[in-house]
Amino acid sequence: MTDPADLAHDVLLKVAAFVKSLPAAQLADLASGAAKLTLVSKAGAPTTASRPLSRPVAEIETMLSEIGTRAAAVQYLNDERLTVAQLRELAKVLGVALPGKSTKSDITTRIVDSVVGRRLDASAIDRLAGR
Repeated sequence: MTDPADLAHDVLLKVAAFVKSLPAAQLADLASGAAKLTLVSKAGAPTTASRPLSRPVAEIETMLSEIGTRAAAVQYLNDERLTVAQLRELAKVLGVALPGKSTKSDITTRIVDSVVGRRLDASAIDRLAGR
C-alpha cells in the first residue's frame, strides 16, 4: 500500500476511530480549537515542524543586549511567545549550551543568563573595580 490515496484513507480511518473514543470534553476542545492533535513518531519525538522565529536572531540578540535587567529580558522572550523548539534554535545560534531535557523556562533562563546576565555581571565587576 504505497499509493498516497490509499495511505490517506487508512490514516483517516485510524484517526476517526481514535477521535470517536475521546471523551466529550476533549472532543469539544478539539472542535473549538482549544486542543490539537499532534503526530508523534514511535520514538516519542513530535514530528510537527517548528515554525520560524518571529524576528531574526540578530534582532532578538540586539534587543537582549539593550535590556537592563534579567527580569525584563525574560519578559521580552516570553512576550515573543517562542516555542521550546524555537528557543532551542535561538540558544543554538547564540551559542548557549543546553542540557538534553530542558523546559521552556530553563531554556529562557539560560539564554538570558548568557546574553544579558554576563553583560550585567561584567558591568557590575567593572564598577566595583573602579572604586
